[in-house]
Amino acid sequence: MRLNSSIKLGFLAVTLSITAIGAAWTTPQIAVAAPVPASKAVYHQFQMYWKNAIHSTSSLVQARKYLLNHIDEVGPWQATLMTLQLENLQKVKLADLDQKMYTELFQHVLSEAHSKIGYEQQLTYSRLLKEIKDPAVRKLLQEASDLGFKVETSEGLYYPIINYEMYKKFQPYVKPDIVAYIDIMAAESNQPTTSDAALIITWNELIHRTLEKEAFLNNFPSSNRTSAVQNSLYVSYLFYGSDNSPAYDWYTEEEIRTIDPEVKRAYEKAVAMREPNTKSVLLDTVEKILHLLDESNDELTPEIKEIIEQVEKQFANE
Repeated sequence: MRLNSSIKLGFLAVTLSITAIGAAWTTPQIAVAAPVPASKAVYHQFQMYWKNAIHSTSSLVQARKYLLNHIDEVGPWQATLMTLQLENLQKVKLADLDQKMYTELFQHVLSEAHSKIGYEQQLTYSRLLKEIKDPAVRKLLQEASDLGFKVETSEGLYYPIINYEMYKKFQPYVKPDIVAYIDIMAAESNQPTTSDAALIITWNELIHRTLEKEAFLNNFPSSNRTSAVQNSLYVSYLFYGSDNSPAYDWYTEEEIRTIDPEVKRAYEKAVAMREPNTKSVLLDTVEKILHLLDESNDELTPEIKEIIEQVEKQFANE
């Protein structure tokens, strides 16, 4: 069966939205000056690779390498546009590569290689290729590497994701909103929030990531990547945790639920570290919930549930 974890769905949801008719090929709207003559050659060369890449894997490889080598030769407008175009291309290719990897052969070979490497070890191409002899699987892994993808696993399946850590090389040259966007996406591609329906990052890190996304929405409401960040903002994780890492434990036969002490400590730390005059609906909500928890012996009350429901609706409608 296909991967059901929230992170996998999150990446695929973005992919599907990009692959809708013509969506990936809509030029991002960036209201700044046109390219200056000195950088036109670089910009136009990248456009040639970009236009051919939807039909050619080699053109996407060329586009990625070209941008890595020449982004410092253009201005912020061109750098930002080309960075977003590259991401669009990778999202389109991600769906195709995912289907190629979702075969019995690939999954079996990867599983065997992973067991030899050790499940506690991070999956890298060098480690996988050292163990894998099958030529078709090796070829597919090499293609994924050339295209700028990582291989991840969850719920016993192996699949590609975009390696956003690579995009950090573009940060000195792109607009501020895309600098922030790259940080958000790189954190997730470096260490997914969940695996097998369990949180695999600390509660402190979960809160940090959630607030970082909220800050992006506040600071860059008109960014070309606002929708992508909005779609990755899982407010329910902040207040309820995940299926296998709940924020509230069952306490008695009467089904009273009490907050996990680790979660409450993380809430308290986030509130204590809040900068003065910081605008944050989510932190305001955490502070309200902490007061109510103190009054209810840390029990999840109907009043707390109502507050959470309201803030979930607010972010779902933004």
